[in-house]
Formats: sequence, structure tokens, C-alpha cells
Amino acid sequence: MALDEAVALELAQCLGEDLAGDAADEPDEFAVPAASVVPRPAGPDATAAAALWVAYSTAYGALVEKAATRPGDHVLITAASSAVGLAAIQVARQLGAVPLAVTRSGAKKDALLAAGAEAVIATDRDDVSEAAHRHTGGAGADIILDTVMGPGLADLSKAAKPGGTLVTAGWLDPRPASFPMNWPLTIIGYASFEHTLDPTVVRRIAAFLEAGLRTGALRPTVDRVFGLDDIVAAHAYLEEGRQVGKIVVTV
Repeated sequence: MALDEAVALELAQCLGEDLAGDAADEPDEFAVPAASVVPRPAGPDATAAAALWVAYSTAYGALVEKAATRPGDHVLITAASSAVGLAAIQVARQLGAVPLAVTRSGAKKDALLAAGAEAVIATDRDDVSEAAHRHTGGAGADIILDTVMGPGLADLSKAAKPGGTLVTAGWLDPRPASFPMNWPLTIIGYASFEHTLDPTVVRRIAAFLEAGLRTGALRPTVDRVFGLDDIVAAHAYLEEGRQVGKIVVTV
């Protein structure tokens, strides 16, 4: 099958297979399991489509399939300027929920507000729990979507309301995570592959994303595009942590 080059690299990452290596020999064709492929939705070009599936399927799976987010819920989103964080802001908005963005630097506040966050909490100046309660009228967040983990997890959980839900969906901080003790609290560990390997859920994800793209509620955010020859520069830029959205590499 023929694939857009940027989408092909994203597909290689999704499948966890060495398709990128094959691309050097056969840059236009790939053999992949049919169940692992969904059509590119109408609207986004190849670069935007490469920024779509992994980030938005993760946000959808965590917020919809796992946390059962409802209209009006306050959703606290860590690493909000990441691709998954920005996708979660838009998915929450599409569901009628209220996204509260958490980021390390206040310098990203304007970009996150423009992306749809109701409020931005910067950890370089704000106490996350205090700010979350302030932005929710003292109640606390209904749902926390965390992709950081690490020693700060227990403190983060204090931003949830009693009976709230904490979904952990990543390990940006690889250090051992502290365990929350502020009960009652539902804690869910989420790995997106439990859904992206299920054809029934994949159809739901695809339908949700297509609807959001059609209405304009979902807009993949591409920070920068690098050619494969500049892969070292792409990694260096990623490690700087200044990006807002997805870094796409074309092959």
C-alpha cells in the first residue's frame, strides 16, 4: 500500500515495527496488518495527519474509554503543551468538559489558552492543588490526566475532588512515583495499546476523531517539521522542551 511519508513514519512508531528501516529501501510501499491501518480523515494534510493518531487516540482513550468524562467535568491535564496534552484539551472541549492546563513554565500560558484551556497552572509559580481548587470553586478536579508520574504524583492527586479520578498515561518523569493517599480517589493506569489493538475501539476512536475534525473541535498542533536528514536536530529540539505540540519528521 502507498502511504504519505510523514504518516508512514507515525505508523511505524504506532506498530512498534522497523518500518522506518524498510522505508530506506522501499520509500513508497509498506506491508502492514490491515487491522493496524485506518484511512487518513478528510481535511488534514500528511503532516497534520502524522500528528493526529497517537496523541488523540491516547487522549480519547484516557478521557472517554477510561475516565468516562462528562460535560461540565473539570479535567486537569499535566504536560499540557505536549502533543497528548494539547489533544486532551481539545478532546475535553469536544466532550463539553472544562480543561485546566498544567505546564512547567508560565511562558506557555498564552499558547495554551489559545489552544482551548480554560485556565493555565504553571508549576514554576503556582501550587497545582491550590490553583486547581481555585479554578473549580473549591471543589477540585473531577478528572486528572497525568503523563508525568514521578515523585510528584501524590501531591498532584490532591488537586482532585473527593471521589475524583486520576488517570496516569505516561512516564515523562522516570523516577519512582509516589502513591496517592487522599481517598476516595479512583486511580487508573492507562496504556493506549489496550485500545488501539482492539478493532472495535479503533472504530470508535476513528469516528470520534473524524467528527472532531469535521466540526473543527480537533486541530492537530504541529510545532515544527524536520526532514529525516535533520533527525539529530529534531531530537535536540525535543529535549529542550520548548515545543508546543507535535514534532513531525518526514522521510
